[in-house]
Amino acid sequence: MNTRFAVATHILAYLAHSKGQPVSSEVLASSAGTHPVVVRRLMGNLRDAGLVQSQRGAGGGTVLARPAAEISLLDVFRAAQEGEPDLFSVNSTNPNENCDLGRVMQETLEGVLGNAIAAMRASLAAVSVEQVMQELAARRPNHCPKAFE
Repeated sequence: MNTRFAVATHILAYLAHSKGQPVSSEVLASSAGTHPVVVRRLMGNLRDAGLVQSQRGAGGGTVLARPAAEISLLDVFRAAQEGEPDLFSVNSTNPNENCDLGRVMQETLEGVLGNAIAAMRASLAAVSVEQVMQELAARRPNHCPKAFE
């Protein structure tokens, strides 16, 4: 999955902190330490998932589409996946059915990794962007840039 989930979570936390004020992709990219193109691409996924709304024109930018307390990290994970198979990509393999090992590998991995995938989803579903904001507030240094205060 690379860094999309972490950057998407960063974007949503920043938008939650902005309290409804539109934020540009350049500001979000600067905060996340990535390129604005990466942010814009992720914004498309987040918008498609109903997590953000964009406003064009002077003073435009992006805002949360719903309260941060109603956005789970599982919502963010799903939006950031960009249509990729699940975390371990077990179902996207195509083992050789003529091989004794290949014939049972997918079913075996699904059984072994299924619990891990379910646990990860449950863990992400239990945490909201609002909770991430609370954690950030407890750790945020006093010298944050004015744009984030």
